[in-house]
Amino acid sequence: MVGAKALVTGAAGFIGSFLAERLLREDYYVVGIDNMFRGKKRNIEHIMDNPRFEFHVHDIRRGIPREMMRDVDIVFHYAAINGTQHFYERPLEVLETNVEGTINVLKAAAEAGVEKIVFASSSEVYGDPLYFPTDEKHPILLPEVANPRHSYAASKAIGEYYTLWYSRNHGMKYLILRIFNTYGPRMDTSKYGQVIPEFIRKALVEKEFTIIGPGTQTRSFCYIDDNIEMTMRAVKMVDNEILNVGNPEEVKIIDLARLIHEILGKPFKYKLLPPRPGDPMRRVPSIEKIVSYTGYRPRISLREGLARTIEWYKKHVFGIK
Repeated sequence: MVGAKALVTGAAGFIGSFLAERLLREDYYVVGIDNMFRGKKRNIEHIMDNPRFEFHVHDIRRGIPREMMRDVDIVFHYAAINGTQHFYERPLEVLETNVEGTINVLKAAAEAGVEKIVFASSSEVYGDPLYFPTDEKHPILLPEVANPRHSYAASKAIGEYYTLWYSRNHGMKYLILRIFNTYGPRMDTSKYGQVIPEFIRKALVEKEFTIIGPGTQTRSFCYIDDNIEMTMRAVKMVDNEILNVGNPEEVKIIDLARLIHEILGKPFKYKLLPPRPGDPMRRVPSIEKIVSYTGYRPRISLREGLARTIEWYKKHVFGIK
């Protein structure tokens, strides 16, 4: 679909901005949409002058105007309220934004005759997984309805159902990507972001370094370049599938924190805080399905990816040379 027209929701966000950038490099015309709740203009300022890029500050909860969807061939739906702390503080808004927004995007795409929908789901739909590495055959688990954390997982699971059935009913192709922890430049460093930029902020500028939970919980982190490469290959090669996107290299959170300090050349001193309710102890993806389609495995090690990310934050966020 090189030379086609793509619409990217969440285009000023972390993954969305890298995706828009890659699409432009491959000669797509890109329409970006973001309500700027988590998106940042600095993430896309380097592509704003590209004649094949147009950007709209718009909230998908209000629907998608026809002119934004006109002649679009493929939709990458990445807009959502993300960030673990948001799940606990504003679960209803997470549900409404992520579900209503997805329905609006799908309706507009169907009415415009879009050929393909790419929906950014999440590893959160696996809940507290039953086995590891976790593959796409694993059931969707949404335990503890009363736990606000699962508002995000529920919204992504519902989004998967809507994407699949809207696509089937309206003759669109679809691709559902269950994204595991992805990191790199341009992420939110506040408490509303993810663990890696938060750890970088704490290690660089805060007096006390804290870790939420026991530190023995594990995650698997995929550098943004690998995420985008896997995604773009899958988009070109695969239709009507659900695929994990991630890196199966597993690390304990306390070892992640230690490695960040090691790269920074700082002594590692930390304080453990109580865990968040419902936080799973392990997350490890099986990526064999996407590899079987694309032939691509992540190539950037955690150490290399962290070094690149740290340098970006030092220069662009904290002004440290």
